[in-house]
Amino acid sequence: MSLKIAFVGVGNMASAIIGGLRASGYAGESIVGSSINVGDHKNIEQRFGITMYEDNKDAVAQADVVFLCVKPNMLQAVVEDFADVVRDDQLFVSVAAGIEISALEKWLVKPVSVVRSMPNTPALVGSGMSGLIANSRTNEEQKVWVSNVFDSFGSHVWVMNEEHMHTVTALSGSAPAYFFRVLEVMIDAGKAQGLDEETSRKLSTYAMKGAAAMVTTLDDDIAQLRRNITSPNGTTQAALEALEEQGIEALITAAVGACAKRSKELGEEFASK
Repeated sequence: MSLKIAFVGVGNMASAIIGGLRASGYAGESIVGSSINVGDHKNIEQRFGITMYEDNKDAVAQADVVFLCVKPNMLQAVVEDFADVVRDDQLFVSVAAGIEISALEKWLVKPVSVVRSMPNTPALVGSGMSGLIANSRTNEEQKVWVSNVFDSFGSHVWVMNEEHMHTVTALSGSAPAYFFRVLEVMIDAGKAQGLDEETSRKLSTYAMKGAAAMVTTLDDDIAQLRRNITSPNGTTQAALEALEEQGIEALITAAVGACAKRSKELGEEFASK
């Protein structure tokens, strides 16, 4: 489908999506954006070859698909402000964390197609992972189109139960921060062993990058990949035993659970407004 696309809010995540669209061959003439930060408009237009507007209505009114990329606490006011130009043949895609489909449908007023997404920040470097869920009005052709958009800057999964978006947040949306924290600790441990920071950083980050690449490109079970480099009584076994002694399984499980719990709480807070 060759569609006119509008982005309401053009920050980092919107830029990642626009960049993916442009890199995949989508014409700049088919993309518009709106933002109250008028000082950024010229730079965005030059960077992506799109047209920017100050008034959200000017962008939304001409679009077939509208990406909602403003902060969650601002989204209701923003949507209600342009709701009078919404058409029932439009598709709305939200990247606002914690905002449920029912709230979006209420604010948009018209019976439109809605997709809720949870992308993550690696989208900024073309390695994003996004969770997606659609309302009942969204047809299969629209879902395929949305899938292709999110694949243009990474990959995606669809979930059928909106409750599972909290788990998506815990396993993907917030997860880069977990790995950044692990890297910080590993780099510090390397420095404590006498290496300089640059060397520790390169060794640790490339090990993480390589492990992720093996998991995503090879058919081997993850446990088997681990066993393949764990010689009996060897160095890797010593490290893994230390991790188990320190309770790595309970630690990671608790982190994922706490994230999902907070995501649910935020969703309830937004829904009650």
